[in-house]
Amino acid sequence: MTTLTVTQASAVDLNTQEFAQLLLKTESDWFREYLSPGPEARVRYFMSRFDGALAAPDGRVFLCTEGERVLGAIALERMAWDSEHFGIECGRIAACCIARGSDRKRAHAELLEKAKKWAKENGIRLLQWRLWLLFERTEEREYLLDVGFEPVDNMLAFWKPLAGGFPLTDVDQRLAFRPAHRNDLVALVAMTRGAFPHSRFVTEPYLDRVKGDAVYARWIENVLTGQESPKSLGNVKTHVRVCSLGGEIIGYGAYHTDSKLDDLLGRRLGMLDLLIISAPHRGHGVGQYLLVDVLEAMRMDGISDVEATTWTTNVGALVVYQRAGLKVQPGEIITYHMWLN
Repeated sequence: MTTLTVTQASAVDLNTQEFAQLLLKTESDWFREYLSPGPEARVRYFMSRFDGALAAPDGRVFLCTEGERVLGAIALERMAWDSEHFGIECGRIAACCIARGSDRKRAHAELLEKAKKWAKENGIRLLQWRLWLLFERTEEREYLLDVGFEPVDNMLAFWKPLAGGFPLTDVDQRLAFRPAHRNDLVALVAMTRGAFPHSRFVTEPYLDRVKGDAVYARWIENVLTGQESPKSLGNVKTHVRVCSLGGEIIGYGAYHTDSKLDDLLGRRLGMLDLLIISAPHRGHGVGQYLLVDVLEAMRMDGISDVEATTWTTNVGALVVYQRAGLKVQPGEIITYHMWLN
């Protein structure tokens, strides 16, 4: 059996035809395959992940080689926001690409051992990896468990071209919809607390549950006060729509667009972030009306396709999305955690 070698990569190592070929051959770990992005778009997408890791203060990229042949690469980053919020050092695998046809298990093992070593050297306690896994990739799922990763978040992706219209046409005339304002912040934060019991931030037993529940409340606060992540400034734009009844805000929906992603795909994609109805008004169809309003706002904004994700256990959202014509896509988006140190 030949020896595999893992070495730290530089920007020069990534700017080669061989590395581009590796990215062409890799299994998808998180990309919109159902939009048929094409090989060039996939390469540019993964390359942006690796370039981002190299640009991060504590980021690293490692290559796994067999002689002169590159078998795989892994990109690692410290997660500053998560580290600050939870009070523990958090990091993530931003991308891990291993060519089809190679010894995937051995290459994974070498790269993940290097990832664990990097995490320990940087004081990382929680290492995260988010993957899009097709159901038939059972060997990869088993292997991740073998090396110490545990699944903490199982989500499904939905997609719909907005040109097809929306099945729900009638609207409850008592409801009013409009863009959110900064003055809505108190009401939106209040209904966000406790709204996501399925989230890994809440269900992960080793994270502070109170801080986990506060993640989405902090997110909507940052959106409405213009304090979104510096990494997304300039290309990501978030929109929030509120639903009110008799002047009282009873729900809101948020979506974002990413101009860099749109450039890759050659089409405008709207990504649904949150859809929340206040507890007293759930179960009365308000979520369906709000979703259709958000979809119509996307369509009027020139967005051609909508993507949504939700937890496999969030039955209410699954029903609302499918009634609006969004179709479940193959596979699951699974977030894995590995605890270190």
